[in-house]
Amino acid sequence: MKKHPHVLLIGYSNISKKRLIDFFIKKKIKISIASKSHKEKIDNILNQFNSYDKALQTSKANIAYISLPNSFHYTMAKKALEYGYHVVVDKPICSKYSDSLKLVSLARKKNKLLSEAVFFNYHSQIKKALKILQNKKKISKIEVNFTIPLPPKNSILLSKRLEGGVVMDMGPYAAAIHRIFFNTNILKKKFSVKYDKQKLPIEMSFILSYKNKTYKGKFKFNGKYRNQIIIFYEKNKIIINRAFSPPDNENLILELHKNLSIKKIQIKKNNCFGNFFKKILIAIDKKNYSNFYKKILVDQKFRDLIK
Repeated sequence: MKKHPHVLLIGYSNISKKRLIDFFIKKKIKISIASKSHKEKIDNILNQFNSYDKALQTSKANIAYISLPNSFHYTMAKKALEYGYHVVVDKPICSKYSDSLKLVSLARKKNKLLSEAVFFNYHSQIKKALKILQNKKKISKIEVNFTIPLPPKNSILLSKRLEGGVVMDMGPYAAAIHRIFFNTNILKKKFSVKYDKQKLPIEMSFILSYKNKTYKGKFKFNGKYRNQIIIFYEKNKIIINRAFSPPDNENLILELHKNLSIKKIQIKKNNCFGNFFKKILIAIDKKNYSNFYKKILVDQKFRDLIK
């Protein structure tokens, strides 16, 4: 960015503590944080606010990063755009297409970046898989299984009021696979969603048919942990493990099953959030936001299919 980036982090969430703040500090990106619940002083930041509105009104930041429970995303992103910030929102950006469209329209009007923070695909293991494929037209089928143990009862993931549930939490990953690897019309679809006692979706599975291709997905709370993408092509397959939450401090292994042999390819440690945020800064510098707008709407349209 020509203007030095200064991020106003709205919300002091677990993901911000684990991935965002350390990256910003390491890259010497100025940070201010607004949190209603965290009263103690936060080290290594420029300003700390206990009011979201006051932060938006008085902060000197140029990028607002919304890291709040899902039910706050639309309202807070709208406010941030109205105040003239570039805006990045934790996934999912919204719960329905009409709201996402309103935010994109407002961002266009204000000539500001708007992005949903889906960044697993910025890891080099995804790039390596695409390089092995050479051409996505070779894909015959993709199978995805993202299963986690049942979250604690007090988890935001199981809060209907805060718009938790598997569709909101994992739906952005399901949608991104569709966009990245297929990005064509769905000819036939079969969805199944299971709910808990409060009618919150905790499991979704689907089979989508495209022209000569299939996408089979299972996304579930309450099961043995799995985090895997399997890409089938020309009687071969690529297996990506730890696909949606790759650590940034470990080497990973990509499995290539080809000609009845298995080749294990080491993927060096890589910060997918850092790669994503660098693209954000480049887009702001060039004032080129259209791809980020398009991703939001394509992914939201896909998520709306599940409901």
